[in-house]
Amino acid sequence: MRKIAAALAVLLSAAVLPVQAGAATTTPVPFPSSPKGLTPPVTLPTSLDPVPAYIPQIACQPGTPTGVAKLRELVLATYGIGGSGNTARSCSEGTSEHADGRAWDWMVAVSNTKQKAAAADFLAWLTQDSGKWARRLGIMYVIYNGKIWGAYRAKDGWRASSGHADHIHISFSWNGAHANTSFWQGKVMPTEYGPCARFIDQPAVMRTSPNTKPCYAPWYPVKKSSYGIVELGSKASSMKTAQGALGITKSGVFDSATRTAVIAYQKKYDLPVTSSIDLPTWSSLVPSSITYNRAAGYAGGDGSAARYGLEHYADSPIGPLSTGPKVLFLQTALLMNSKARTGYFADLTERTVKAFQRKHGLAETGIVTRTEWKLLAAK
Repeated sequence: MRKIAAALAVLLSAAVLPVQAGAATTTPVPFPSSPKGLTPPVTLPTSLDPVPAYIPQIACQPGTPTGVAKLRELVLATYGIGGSGNTARSCSEGTSEHADGRAWDWMVAVSNTKQKAAAADFLAWLTQDSGKWARRLGIMYVIYNGKIWGAYRAKDGWRASSGHADHIHISFSWNGAHANTSFWQGKVMPTEYGPCARFIDQPAVMRTSPNTKPCYAPWYPVKKSSYGIVELGSKASSMKTAQGALGITKSGVFDSATRTAVIAYQKKYDLPVTSSIDLPTWSSLVPSSITYNRAAGYAGGDGSAARYGLEHYADSPIGPLSTGPKVLFLQTALLMNSKARTGYFADLTERTVKAFQRKHGLAETGIVTRTEWKLLAAK
């Protein structure tokens, strides 16, 4: 967990957040005393939404979620100026929440008098009263004209940043991205935690529905590869190797066709469906690139993996979404395809476990206990 906290601290200082410590600076442009703001479409509750915590981009899930689209439409309709800008981008452009679909760039240039005035109205309204409107909208931070303001550091005011003279960058919490806030719903909604990583320092699993439960702690990768993580938009030299292993055109670019193929491969071989070629995926896709294997020296055929599992992992049930060495040794003991020995318990592992239970007259629970380990070790 200390490593996760350290990683988040590093992300806070990544490309889109070049924040400098120190006293608050002046606003990015002069603010009006009575700014024109947005009109909520619902009656607001008296209670405010929790202050949006800083949740960095950890998934490659491009798109335009409902909350981002609704705010964009309302802002453009209210102020009638500026360009619609970007929401999702490629996942290889640094930490900005764009890869999550949780960011929007409203194109309002400081050099244009009318656009600057609209930007001043919006930002003054959004950040007034310690950022109450940012809380109601689920906006984590905004950047404009070399200055950044964060809801999670509202007392620090506007701080030095860089760039963004031609647009306002707006990053959303997951509640804000999905429009699950009081501004849109008329009530304070449960906190969304977003996608969860299964392995430490690896991209999170894609989600299609809100996650209102805190993520459990990820595990260290059970296998490592000499190749680095590549995501949508990458032109890394390793791309043709990956595309060749996937059996698709070797364009050398991580394009949408590659992403589709990666997702299909991850689903087939019990890998966290991150849509990125992460360490677990590289290790499965290109076995010759493996530099570390937690189960090296243990095999399924001679029962060594099962005996190790019986000795070390039999006291706790193992089932769907389990992650780590216990799953890797189980997959090895079950003689699963080497590509599917990933350390992640997904559909293929569950089907294999149930088939094993059926063969031995056990209830087909898909959950591995000491009983299954004993049978595997008895080979």
